[in-house]
Amino acid sequence: MELVKKIFSFFSKSFKPEPQILKTDLETLPSLLEKSFVVKKVELEENAAKKITEIKYLHSKTLSLIKRLNDTPLEEKTNTRLNHAVETSKKQLLIQLERMLGKINPIDIKNNINSYREYSKKSESLLIGEINSFRKNIAYTSFYHQDEMKELGEFLQNILNNLHELNQKFDYNKEIFEFENFKEKIGSSIQRKKELKQIQREINALSEKIIKKQEELKKYEDKIDSNKSNPKFLEIIQAEKELSELTNEKQDLKLQISALLLNIDRPLQRYKQLLESGRKKGSKEEKETINLFITNPLLALKKDPKAIMFKKILKDIRESILEGEIDLKEKEKEKRLEALDEIIKYDFFGTVFWKMNELQKKQIELNKSISSNPIKKDIEEENKNLKEMDSELKELVKKTEELDKQKQVIQRTISNEIDSARNFAQNNLKQTIILEEEIS
Repeated sequence: MELVKKIFSFFSKSFKPEPQILKTDLETLPSLLEKSFVVKKVELEENAAKKITEIKYLHSKTLSLIKRLNDTPLEEKTNTRLNHAVETSKKQLLIQLERMLGKINPIDIKNNINSYREYSKKSESLLIGEINSFRKNIAYTSFYHQDEMKELGEFLQNILNNLHELNQKFDYNKEIFEFENFKEKIGSSIQRKKELKQIQREINALSEKIIKKQEELKKYEDKIDSNKSNPKFLEIIQAEKELSELTNEKQDLKLQISALLLNIDRPLQRYKQLLESGRKKGSKEEKETINLFITNPLLALKKDPKAIMFKKILKDIRESILEGEIDLKEKEKEKRLEALDEIIKYDFFGTVFWKMNELQKKQIELNKSISSNPIKKDIEEENKNLKEMDSELKELVKKTEELDKQKQVIQRTISNEIDSARNFAQNNLKQTIILEEEIS
């Protein structure tokens, strides 16, 4: 017995059919499955059309029955309250039924399988849900219109049965609809492949522009480097270096004055308050001088190079401290009076104004020599062009990167669509599909 099993096992392995392999391209793939699906689709469409015709008939009969029910008066019972309740329920029910039948009216359905499927799925779900919500009104109305309600129930049940059968057929033949989706995916992939080729052409064109732009940029960089070795350019560098040093010297002078005035800041501010409050008389010029020395001492010295007015004010401040008009603690008083004496003796003209003037003269001369240097204009123009080219190059690179990202997204989408389409074809053809697009 074991020997027989082994023999049969051997032959079953030896003669096992090799898996069939089908090589084709994406555009041809739908036509390989089309024939079998067309037959199934036509058959399903014919069956569905018959069911829809039957539903139309039942729908029409149901509407007629509702109209008849609406025209049929209640045979009133002895219970007045019940009569009123049933009358109300009947009116509500007929309105609800008419509204529901309006929602599932099959008269305007397009004669194609997708419309039939959409209608049947929506209508079955709606019919079940809404009839359940009418149960109370159905029960009350049936109490008086038993025969009519029984007939109405049969019509609605038949509509529901037909819809349910239709949905079962559609579910059973779901591969027909999957085939439509399969064709759409292939169509989409073919279109995306065209987009991909266009994007690649754009990327190639941009890459060429980038190479040319980089070559132009290199020429300008070389030209700028060449100019930098020109003696005239070295003169500009030296002049700019000296300008920087002069700026630092001017800044040092500003700090020197600020540090000097910081020692008398408190009495100066209090003296200003005395003038502003009117407790001490002072001219408009004195007030302006104080404000200017507090906010911008260098500008104040331009107007009064020897600080004559300012020193006069400082002497008055000194007297005000001594007379107690400016109240300071004894230790601070001594310190501020020393600072005032130092500034009153300070040579603003020689130490600050004259030096500042000299520095400004040198700055003017250096700026003049830089602006008159013939190579300056060339360098500025070349730097401007270089900046514009660099900006253009960055823009080209940015566009290329954006297109490359777009390309990768499309490639992934195509790959997913092709995988899905190939799997569908393999399951239906029972063959291994190899697409030429994947080989190349």
